[in-house]
Amino acid sequence: MANVTPGYALSGMPEAATDFIQGIERPTQLNAWTGDAEPFKDDPTIYNAMMAGREALVNGASKIKALTADLTRNEPQKHEAGGEVSAKTVAKIEESQRILQAQANAYQAGGDAALKEAFAIKDGDKWLYDRWLSYVEREAKNQDGGFANIRKAALANHELATVLMKMPAELLGLPGDFLNTVRTKAVEKFHPEIQDAYQRAEDLRDIAGRYTSLATRVKLNFHNPAVARKMATRVNV
Repeated sequence: MANVTPGYALSGMPEAATDFIQGIERPTQLNAWTGDAEPFKDDPTIYNAMMAGREALVNGASKIKALTADLTRNEPQKHEAGGEVSAKTVAKIEESQRILQAQANAYQAGGDAALKEAFAIKDGDKWLYDRWLSYVEREAKNQDGGFANIRKAALANHELATVLMKMPAELLGLPGDFLNTVRTKAVEKFHPEIQDAYQRAEDLRDIAGRYTSLATRVKLNFHNPAVARKMATRVNV
């Protein structure tokens, strides 16, 4: 009797293909590749996109595994079918990737708009901003803890944080790396919701990048195009 025990990758595929499909079956590995959707349940657009990409990957791998035990197809036919499974899977993964990247851009833009409003210069307080600017210029030249003084004062005074947000490092006399660090800390201190938006944008960009990589791996590991092309030599009788 013929052996119909399913394998993982189609015949003639490299060992990496088997490892890839086996990895999809392991929840921990799948989470590492697709990202955990649970933290994004508050945003249905993100959550649904991640779950759709994940489902497409799992279903595609399951079909490839089933094709290995399909006795009604020869090897070229299996790879031809595998190519169809690959194309459908990649299409869904790429759709999820586009949604995730768009949402990342949206959170980034939202954070930028909120940041601009949160640290806006108020006309009535311009005299105070001028005083803080003089303070920064003086402490930037202070070799005895001047930078530490600026950092401490910025996290205690929103007006100073605003000055540091609006002025470029060159005009403040501060190193760019130091200024960026203080700005980040000030956002975390005074407006943590903005930092949350930036963090979410960064997380989504990372996950979207994983989906791009996954689409490439599906193309490489679900079938062998060279074997599938043998179907072009088929003679219909």
